[in-house]
Amino acid sequence: MKARMQWGNAQEATSILTALNYFCSTDRNTVVHEVGMCGAEFDDETDDTLQGVKIGASPDAIICHGNGIVEVLEVKNHCPFVWNRVSPHFTGVKKKNNNSKKKKNGKKKKTDEKNNADERREDREVPKHYLIRDFQLERQIPPMYIPQLMMEMLCVGDSVNLDQPSESKQSSPICTSAVMVRQTATKGAILLRLKRDEEWIQEMKYYLGEFQMRYVKTGKIPNDNFFWDDDPSSRYRKFLQRTKDLSNGVEQIAFIDHGRIQRAVIERGVKGEVPLFLDRVEEECDIE
Repeated sequence: MKARMQWGNAQEATSILTALNYFCSTDRNTVVHEVGMCGAEFDDETDDTLQGVKIGASPDAIICHGNGIVEVLEVKNHCPFVWNRVSPHFTGVKKKNNNSKKKKNGKKKKTDEKNNADERREDREVPKHYLIRDFQLERQIPPMYIPQLMMEMLCVGDSVNLDQPSESKQSSPICTSAVMVRQTATKGAILLRLKRDEEWIQEMKYYLGEFQMRYVKTGKIPNDNFFWDDDPSSRYRKFLQRTKDLSNGVEQIAFIDHGRIQRAVIERGVKGEVPLFLDRVEEECDIE
């Protein structure tokens, strides 16, 4: 998990640039803006669905198209490193403990905390090794990301056109879609668009409010599958099925070949060699 998170952090800027390059190639007036935490515009007194839950979301960026349309941008970088489960270096057998202390003169020698820690390390299995495995991207936004994108569209709400002078800023159309960039290390990237679904968002708010009322305010620890098991009307199961349908029904905007992805290029002995991990480039290249 740590390797995946580091990979995603290192590649995020490259994926945003992939989106910028594509949209500017079709409309040179498109601008991609940095953005922080966005809060949804809701009124507790008129909409009690959330039961007082305060929500917010932070897209990776906001796309402002030349025609005034605003979209949230979310990028996902698929880590190419996976466990090598069939590695000859992994035996699944614990190492023998060669540091066990033998009795001497009929007395057992005491071990300090350091020796105990060493023994515990020795008892662990032989480490697994990583493999590089990339995959062809599908025309799909994984279902687990649908709530994130819907929440971002809800929280961005009625944005403003950031390109207009401050004295003439007008409200732009409400954010009705989200763009996701799914990018790999060697197999290119795919740009997908998810449309805003008001009915789905209302159901999301309902279940957030239900969780607040059932568990947060009561201090009760939820059971596994708490909404799934307590669903005689199948409302929650229909909600999950709708999420799956949205996942498969997204629009494919474009597929970007690997060679067209603009990555940082640094001369490191071989001109044009591209380091995929950009978080230690300066250290490895001895750049001050």
